[in-house]
Amino acid sequence: MGERDRSKEDEVAALFEKTRSGLKIPHLGRIEYREILQEQICTVAFTGTSTSIHHDPTVFAIYKTSRPDQLSPELNRVASFEVLHPKNRAGYRRYSVAVWQTRRPKTAETTYWVGVNLYWSKPVEFFDCHFTDGIYDHRIWEKDVVPQCHVK
Repeated sequence: MGERDRSKEDEVAALFEKTRSGLKIPHLGRIEYREILQEQICTVAFTGTSTSIHHDPTVFAIYKTSRPDQLSPELNRVASFEVLHPKNRAGYRRYSVAVWQTRRPKTAETTYWVGVNLYWSKPVEFFDCHFTDGIYDHRIWEKDVVPQCHVK
């Protein structure tokens, strides 16, 4: 199935931050552990495909690599994303990274599934999940997660 690799998550986060810094766009706070992202990437590592994960490609990247320590086009795309209106204080202010390691049984080759997602500020996310129509579907993603990946 695979397992979470926290040290690789730190490497990907460093690449993310270095990319944003190099572009001189605002720093985003890192969410160390985001349940939805971890469960989705675990599911992808378990199934070997990312087709069941619904996402917005402008703010979410999912990719398979043997070198998570190198900048991928997918990571670069998300790290480079900036809200079109810089005065929009309710925009994306945080991000999270999930990295799951998998090994092929026959070759023992190690590959990694990487997920990076941008998130709104805490107040905006709270408001969206509790006071809008989002209250009814904010956990709908759970149906796409395989049982082995649900946080217990």
